[in-house]
Amino acid sequence: MGSILGAAYASGAPLARIIATCRTLRFRDIARWRVSRLGLASNNRLGELIERVFESRQFEDLRIPFAAVATDLSSGEPVIFTQGNLVDAIRASCAFPGLFEPVEIGTRCLADGGLVAPVPTRAARELGATSVLGISVGMQDGYLGAPTNIFQVVSRAVSAAQKHQLEIWERDADFVLRPDVKSIAWDDFDRADEAIEAGANAARRALPRIQKLLGQKEESAQNLEARMEAEDKSYLWLAEAVR
Repeated sequence: MGSILGAAYASGAPLARIIATCRTLRFRDIARWRVSRLGLASNNRLGELIERVFESRQFEDLRIPFAAVATDLSSGEPVIFTQGNLVDAIRASCAFPGLFEPVEIGTRCLADGGLVAPVPTRAARELGATSVLGISVGMQDGYLGAPTNIFQVVSRAVSAAQKHQLEIWERDADFVLRPDVKSIAWDDFDRADEAIEAGANAARRALPRIQKLLGQKEESAQNLEARMEAEDKSYLWLAEAVR
């Protein structure tokens, strides 16, 4: 789901529109049940959501650089989308295995990027970000005790695998926010306001540290620029002296 929100914001869609959409969103708005050998549902309705909410349909038209990550089911490697059609890339990025059918793009069979990159901090670095803020929503499915259906079994199995990838993706993050949303399941669409408030609370608490981090990064960049400028002047002086 992260790629939907990230791409919507990067497209320039007003925050008020994104929040309003989250409050009314239901499973039927992004998927439809279609039992097949590869999944129980198709997420092809995401295309209609993107048409309604987004301001851009292509990566190249986004106002903010953005990457969507999917998993290649043939190689097990991440596939990072930064150009082309947004709909296909986001559908692939959100194709949770066992529930949604994989998405075919070209010769690749793709599924949820969370399998290989629970939080795509490395993709952000590769886009050129100098400061990376990761957001971890935890590994819970909103339910306590033993799983009671196939969806919870698959979800917890994936979460167990992701739990051991924390160290990997956190390595590329300068700071990690952890909103308290453990009691909210991915399909608790009617609890959007709770999730939004939890995220806002986590950000407010961390704001001083985030501002400090950004200040240090800016100061470091300015020092580097000043040093490079001084070196350029030294080279020019040396060239003139040799001449």
